[in-house]
Amino acid sequence: MQVALIPLYVDYYEGVVPGIEAMKSVLLNKARAAIGERHSVTVFDRISDVKSARYARQRLLQSGFDCLIVLPLVATFSQLSDELVQGWNKPLLLLSALAGSRIPSSITMPEVVAESQGFGSQAVANGWMRQGIRFQALHVGLDSHEGVAAVRRWLAVQEAVLRLPNLRLGLIGEVFEGMTDIGLPADEFHRQVGATVVHIPMSEVHRAMEAAAACKLRELEADLRRQFLWGAFSAVEKDLSLRAALAILNLVQEAKLDCAAFNSHGAGGLQSPKLGLMAALGVTLATTRGMPVSEVGDLCTAFALWLGRQLGGACYYTELDSAYMSEKVWLLLNSGEYDLNWLRPGVKPRLIRNTNFAGVNGRGASVCAPLREGPATVLNFTPTPCGPRPFRVQFCEGRILRRWCSKLGVGNAYFELSGNAHRAYHRWLNGGPVHHSATSPGHLGSAISLFCESVGWTALEIPANTDSGAG
Repeated sequence: MQVALIPLYVDYYEGVVPGIEAMKSVLLNKARAAIGERHSVTVFDRISDVKSARYARQRLLQSGFDCLIVLPLVATFSQLSDELVQGWNKPLLLLSALAGSRIPSSITMPEVVAESQGFGSQAVANGWMRQGIRFQALHVGLDSHEGVAAVRRWLAVQEAVLRLPNLRLGLIGEVFEGMTDIGLPADEFHRQVGATVVHIPMSEVHRAMEAAAACKLRELEADLRRQFLWGAFSAVEKDLSLRAALAILNLVQEAKLDCAAFNSHGAGGLQSPKLGLMAALGVTLATTRGMPVSEVGDLCTAFALWLGRQLGGACYYTELDSAYMSEKVWLLLNSGEYDLNWLRPGVKPRLIRNTNFAGVNGRGASVCAPLREGPATVLNFTPTPCGPRPFRVQFCEGRILRRWCSKLGVGNAYFELSGNAHRAYHRWLNGGPVHHSATSPGHLGSAISLFCESVGWTALEIPANTDSGAG
């Protein structure tokens, strides 16, 4: 993504604060570092008068930038920012730099003026508001973890919005018969969004499994034995699990998929002598390599996994087990799928026989490991054909606890909410969710809401900290 970073500066305060210009070069460098290296960033010369604002605007409009970040370095004048954004209709961020998280007990006026960029941001915001310019603002410390994360998450939203029309979702096999809630009408999704659903029949999976080269199978097994604590498998289970994993990885890559929904069940899956077991290993490896895959042909959750990974950096295919629920905790689990990018530090994952489903050739290899502790968000995507907008993302923020249940034999997590888990679940259920979800690291609610606003979808937050009513 092409990012323009434009600093605003006026020399009006140099007589009040000697050396302020050098100080602001440091601030600009912090902003550049906060953006990171994922994107191609062009740092413009400082805008200090109307002439330089007009020149920068012309360059902006002619150079194909995807988004614009405006950084006031001091209490700049809104005339400059008004001039700069005329004709700009792409994502716009006002980056207001917080100088500190505490108010000093003793502070002088020159010190206030030296850090007046936040004051200038108010003037910029007012000017854009008066013009009807659409923008978002962040007031964050650029040398703090939270501030850097906020900047990068805003950029992740813009990248997701930019990628959405060209997204390629794969349906590998067929949708599990009878599960109408997981269906994503391909033609309607393409018409509304631009994204494409690519269908890959199970016969292609079987073909790719049979074609797997012996040397590739040996390489994959050796790699997995280094990464995992290796469980006990029959020779057939091991061979078919490895073949299915290579087949999924190759098919996803060949079709240039961004995410996919596989179906291990049915005539072409568990009941087929050509597969006959769960393909959780292949689902895990594709997800870990950046191409998230759901199960049972659930394209809705495949998309939720993609979005969660875009915004949070990892994604866990999730079944919210509502049969057991404490006052504060939801239990999250699945049928053996995992994302190794979210592995808890210091833990070596186990590769074991699937504890959930069995087919004609056995159970297949699945991952058992805890998720990394910390803030997390459960998100759920669905079409809303009877709603005011065509699609919706429902979400709830919480925290992954250290506790987990290794006896389940699959990756799982205890998801702690800040309020009553039962009441939050009532709201979750009343929202009408798909019966699978995605879970991703971080509190992503504001990013999900911004994404939905940007693409014309509904964002439905399920408050985690409410103590009122069950409706």
